[in-house]
Amino acid sequence: MSGAGLAALRRLIAERYDAIKYQVSRRLGGASDLAGDALHDAYMRLSVRDDLDAIRHPQSYLVNTAVHVAIDRIRQDVRLLSESEVNEFFDVADASPGPDVVMQSRSDLSQMFKALDALTPRQRDILLAARVEGLSRPDLAKRWGISVRLVGRELQIAHEHCVRAMARTEE
Repeated sequence: MSGAGLAALRRLIAERYDAIKYQVSRRLGGASDLAGDALHDAYMRLSVRDDLDAIRHPQSYLVNTAVHVAIDRIRQDVRLLSESEVNEFFDVADASPGPDVVMQSRSDLSQMFKALDALTPRQRDILLAARVEGLSRPDLAKRWGISVRLVGRELQIAHEHCVRAMARTEE
């Protein structure tokens, strides 16, 4: 290894350290501490190389090397998780319902379908159209050719029937 390239690098850092650190910091978005550490690491990397004599613009080369060192460090820091962050992955509660909840829900749904099947076709249609599709009472009255008051009465009967049917299943 020729000592001229390394000597020039040492002289450059000694004479222009603050300016070089400012350049690195500016390229890193103002991270002064990171720039200083990266500049030190860049010097350590370059000091073991034997091709420093061929570098035509040593300051630019040093700044670019320091920026790349800092980017490598940032990427490495992003990939690493703390122990508590890793443990959080294992402590996630299972949000899916258990077998007993699934069985109860299926039973309730089955009872609700039975209750709907026990309604007259008009009552069932009015209930589902009003509650599921969001149709208004005047629209339902037009659909069935009946009064708005009768739509309200059929809807009330259907509701009461479903409430009674579901109450029987809970007993």
